[in-house]
Amino acid sequence: MFKFKYKPTYKLDRDFQVREKRLTVTDVLMKILLFLVVTVSLSLVYYLIFAFFIDTDVEKQLKSENGAYEKRYEEMVIRLERLEDVTSGLEDRDDRLYEKIFHTNAPFDSRMAKVSLLELGDSLEEKTLEANTARRIARNEDRARSIETNFHRIYELVSSPSFVCPPMQLPLEHFSYVRTGAGVGTKVSPFTNVPTTHYGLDMMAASGDPVLCVANGVVSKVIHSRKKQGNQVIIEHAGGYRTSYAHLAEIKVRQGMRVKKGQVIATVGMSGNSFAPHLHYEIMRDTLTLDPVSYFFKDLMPDEYADMVILSASTGRSMD
Repeated sequence: MFKFKYKPTYKLDRDFQVREKRLTVTDVLMKILLFLVVTVSLSLVYYLIFAFFIDTDVEKQLKSENGAYEKRYEEMVIRLERLEDVTSGLEDRDDRLYEKIFHTNAPFDSRMAKVSLLELGDSLEEKTLEANTARRIARNEDRARSIETNFHRIYELVSSPSFVCPPMQLPLEHFSYVRTGAGVGTKVSPFTNVPTTHYGLDMMAASGDPVLCVANGVVSKVIHSRKKQGNQVIIEHAGGYRTSYAHLAEIKVRQGMRVKKGQVIATVGMSGNSFAPHLHYEIMRDTLTLDPVSYFFKDLMPDEYADMVILSASTGRSMD
C-alpha cells in the first residue's frame, strides 16, 4: 500500500538558526492549484497537438470523402452549365419549330427563375419574400393564360380544313437515338475528308432493316444507282413536303405508286457512296431543305429527343 512520506524542509531564521519549516494551509492550497494548472495546461497542449497535427482514421476518411465530394461538385457544376446551354438552345429550337409548323409560339415556356424562393426564404425579409411571391404568381398566371391562348390557336389551326400536318414519323422501326449520325449542315465526307454540305440525317441501322414511309403520299422518283446516294426513293406529300430515302438495298415501290404512312417502301443498305449501312433521310418543303430531327419529337421521349438533337448537331463526319 502506498504511504505518503513527508519530507521536511528547513529554513534559516533571524538568529541564523536552522529550523524545520512547517507547511501552512496556504502553501498546500497553492501547490495543489499549481499542480492543477500544470496538468490542465499539458492536457490542452496535447489536445491541440493531436487535433491539428495528428489525424485519426475517421478524420482521414472524412477528409478523403470531402475531397471526393468537392471534385464531384465541380464536375456537377460544369455539367449543369452545359445542360443550361443545351436547354436554352432547345427552347429556341422549339420556338422555331412551332413557328414553322403551327405558325405560333411554343405553348410551353420553361424560362423561369433558376432559384427557388424556398432556397432564399432564410435570407429574405418577410416583406421582400411576400413581394417576390406575388410577382412570381402574377408571372405564372400570365404564362398560364399565354399557354391556354396558344393551345386554342394550335387547336384552331389543326382543326382547319386547310391545315396540312408535316411528315412527323421516324422512317425506321424501333430507332434508338444513340444511332443518330450527322445531321443537316457542314460535315466532313469520309471519302474526300473535305467539309461539304450535308442535306439530310444519317440514321445508322442494320442491312435489311425496313424503311417506312413517314406520311401518305405519291412516289415521285425511284433511282437505282451505284454512285452518290445510290438507290433512292423520293415521295411527294401534301402541303408541298417531300421526303427522300437514300443508300437503300431493296426498293419495294415504283414511281407513281400511292403509299401510306408506315408502309414499308425499302430496306436499309449501303448502295452508292456509303461508308456503312445506314439510311440517309431528307425532308424538304418546296425548295427549302428542312432538318429532319425537328420533326421527330412526336415519336421520342423529351430526353431522347434532346440527345438526338445534340448528336446530330455535334457529329462532324457524315457516312456518305
